Amino acid sequence: MNAHCTRLHLFMDGELSESDAEGFRSHLPRCAACEGGLRDLLQLELLAARALGTGVAEQPASKPQGNVVALGAWVRKNARVVAPLAMAASLCAIFVPRMLPAADVPAVVFLANQTTRELEARLSDPRADIHRPYSPMRGGADGLEAGKVTLPLRPLAEMEERKDFRGIVAAYVLHGQWQQAQAVLAREPESLERDIDLSVVALQEGRYQDALNRLDQQVLPKAPRNPQALWNRALALRALGQKDSAAAAFDQVAGLKEPGWSDEARGLAKGLREEAAR
Repeated sequence: MNAHCTRLHLFMDGELSESDAEGFRSHLPRCAACEGGLRDLLQLELLAARALGTGVAEQPASKPQGNVVALGAWVRKNARVVAPLAMAASLCAIFVPRMLPAADVPAVVFLANQTTRELEARLSDPRADIHRPYSPMRGGADGLEAGKVTLPLRPLAEMEERKDFRGIVAAYVLHGQWQQAQAVLAREPESLERDIDLSVVALQEGRYQDALNRLDQQVLPKAPRNPQALWNRALALRALGQKDSAAAAFDQVAGLKEPGWSDEARGLAKGLREEAAR
């Protein structure tokens, strides 16, 4: 690694002087690490643009959303570098996932390497619905807080190739990228699982009645014992101040005898009844 290797993000954001930028362009073809980093960031921008239904993002570099880098102005200024690498990035996004086994998803995608969970609601994807003690500030195995755990690109490309909408939504939600999650949900076919994930978004946005209505009208009539729907319904009722109803909903979850979830539900129901008694 040399001094140029520390300037990749400055180069991409157009913050280098012309002489330094020209030096980085000369360095790029001779450095596999910088070329790979540039290609990964380009792929991430392409995937984000696809998820949001847009072209290359045009937001200012000073206001990135989540882990997505704003590249619009930079792409125009550096077209002769971008053109071949963007072609490589798009080909990689198409062909690399086909060479990866479906089960080989890094633990960081669904935060399986964390010992606690930051999201209290439950997502429909079972890979994102493994019980861990709830803690609003993430304090898992690597000690990283939400927003500091980078969502890797390659598994997203693999799930996109398989049209694994539930996995993509779960990954975005767990990493706090709510706008991207909603964009993917807008593309996902109607299903009970989609309605469950939409209830999670509604809870996050404070639309508790919307979440409750969706679960009561779209999910539970068809799947009255769905644990994720019952859990999210209990959260919505609690947020609406209906403590007795929320406690009863948590009792339903406890009755399903799911490892971890049932014990937590039982404790939440007990706490709500104690609050109501006080």
